[in-house]
Amino acid sequence: AFLGEDLFALLGEEGRPAYRWLIAGPSRSGSSWHKDPNATSAWNCLVRGRKRWLMAPPSAPPPGVGASADGADVTQPVSSVEWLINYYEAARDEGALLECTAEAGDMVFVPRGWWHMALNLEESVAVTQNFVSRAALPHVRRFLSREAYNISGVRSGADAETLGARLDAAVRAHAPELLAQAEAKTSADGG
Repeated sequence: AFLGEDLFALLGEEGRPAYRWLIAGPSRSGSSWHKDPNATSAWNCLVRGRKRWLMAPPSAPPPGVGASADGADVTQPVSSVEWLINYYEAARDEGALLECTAEAGDMVFVPRGWWHMALNLEESVAVTQNFVSRAALPHVRRFLSREAYNISGVRSGADAETLGARLDAAVRAHAPELLAQAEAKTSADGG
């Protein structure tokens, strides 16, 4: 039931980071390798077209893709097509990739922290949304407290600096036991 829960929604439309997009593109366009912002998960519903998805677990960046220590900068070949030409076969043979082709009406779930890229196989239109689930809350809290400079989708630096405290206050008011569980998990995992 991941579509029914988004703890960032407790902040209201004006208080939360940007989270939902309509994405349209021609054949051979798409996204390069990345992880979704703010330690969130995402869903992507393809309205029209066909889209090829490749995913790799958080601990295994795809070959040819590198991230800075804080994850803010990602280096990779110039385009997704170049990556596919130069690295896909080796990555597939290593067995580290999950792959699927989404058709119109399909929804793809992208877990928090997973590397992913998508290539439109034909003209495509999709709706995508990032969200915070109960399971991801400890990870999102850790990200917001440690990496305010990497928070994306907020209106200002001040909004980024207060986002973690505002999320904690909203969750505390809505479900105090959930915040207590997230705080315990964050503490048990080293902060």
